[in-house]
Amino acid sequence: MAIGLAVPVLAQEQNTVDPEVRQQIEATLMKFDEAFKKRDAAAIAALFTQDAVQVCQGWPGGAEASGQQAIEKRYAVDFASSPSIVRKFVQVYAIGNDICAITEFKTMVWKGYLVTIYVREADDWKIRLEYGN
Repeated sequence: MAIGLAVPVLAQEQNTVDPEVRQQIEATLMKFDEAFKKRDAAAIAALFTQDAVQVCQGWPGGAEASGQQAIEKRYAVDFASSPSIVRKFVQVYAIGNDICAITEFKTMVWKGYLVTIYVREADDWKIRLEYGN
């Protein structure tokens, strides 16, 4: 029985994100929010990897965008109909060397959750995959 209880605790410890890494991920989210407020689609796209994939159900123009250029175009079009976005962290997990962050978002039209996979590129954390419902 003790082993059965120890395994979930060990799994939680392995998935724990270093507080400094969490702050770096939060800083990336703040960069996104600042770029969104400025309607800077290029700055948002720069937060994604070159081969990033973004899948968001109900997004006008299609659910999926692949690559920085497609993501930039998606936001440039979206700015006409989305005046603001509010996001907050729900949970952050380590997945090997990558980070999975779950955020709650709210716009004037949409409300839901995003699951975002961040990968390390040089000194920055970049978004490789983002899925929203």
